[in-house]
Amino acid sequence: MRVILMMLLALSMILFGAELFTNGVEWLGRKLGLGDGAIGSVLAALGTALPETAVPVTAILLGAGSKGSEEVGMGGILGAPFLLVTLGSLIMGVTLWVRQSTQDTSERLHVRGKAFYRDMMFFLLTYSFVIVSGIVPWLWLHHLAPWVLVGAYLLFVIVALREKWANTPGERPHPLYLQWKAVEPMWQSVVLQLLVSLLTIILGAQMLSSGVGQVAVDLGMPTFALSALLIPLATELPETLNSVVWIRQGKDALALGNVTGAMVFQSTLVPALGIWLTPWRLDLPALLTGSLTLAAGSLLLGFYLLRRRLVAGVLAGVSLLYWVLPLQILAGRYELQEWSFWLTITIITAVVFAFRWNLRVRGT
Repeated sequence: MRVILMMLLALSMILFGAELFTNGVEWLGRKLGLGDGAIGSVLAALGTALPETAVPVTAILLGAGSKGSEEVGMGGILGAPFLLVTLGSLIMGVTLWVRQSTQDTSERLHVRGKAFYRDMMFFLLTYSFVIVSGIVPWLWLHHLAPWVLVGAYLLFVIVALREKWANTPGERPHPLYLQWKAVEPMWQSVVLQLLVSLLTIILGAQMLSSGVGQVAVDLGMPTFALSALLIPLATELPETLNSVVWIRQGKDALALGNVTGAMVFQSTLVPALGIWLTPWRLDLPALLTGSLTLAAGSLLLGFYLLRRRLVAGVLAGVSLLYWVLPLQILAGRYELQEWSFWLTITIITAVVFAFRWNLRVRGT
């Protein structure tokens, strides 16, 4: 009971922190003269990626080189973008449906095409490189990979920040919570609110991760499953909840940029630390996680390139790939491989059907 109460308190802290952060980062971007795409893909993504970065890095550094700590770190690193591109898509899709029913708007996500294409291409290329680095046993590649990933993220930031000149901020943000009556808040108030919100998010995510971890240990789940499925479920809440706030306000570009920008961060700087601090040899569960992540991201980008839009049905359909991993893990634990095989085939068939159906309907 105590663990459940702690998890509820942690979730409340993350919700409160996400609301403060989205408000503060919009004002920061406005004061810097940045466009919506740059605000979402760089500023929001960097801030809210701190919890999921801290958990695996702390596990590796404080684990004294043990196999268990390395598995926790690798699972958290690979699991974070996996959860974002699957369950994050589901949350955005459901939010679109709710917005459509309550505000009589379209279920279509209003996408800034150039920014979305840029983020997804950076993510797919760098995440593929991360997976290859864990397969190919070349020592020189292991030493070179962290520098390549850091350089790729710096290039991404430079390209994203060019929107400062190409895309001016849109509508005026809501008043800053720490300076509610001010027409134009002071720099000090904006920075203070961002610091308070980040501290709240990080503390809440750490508490929630601890609670989820305790529940998983009580259930006897494997170490990689714990880190790849449950820890990211807690640490990725800031990105997903920020996106819910922005979609609810009709700021789809910020919502999508927040998620895709975090995915780029998690496929570059965070894996760079993992490759640098560990041998980075990926086993079958890790390769399955990486493959599902790349498949989900490719489907989203592919649908957008074919129809120049993203709709709730495709977002929800892609999210079904999330359930393949826990099915395989449970099958290995309880020797249900046959059931798992057919359920996995059913899930993949449902994803393909959702993709084709939305492609056909949106094309008419």
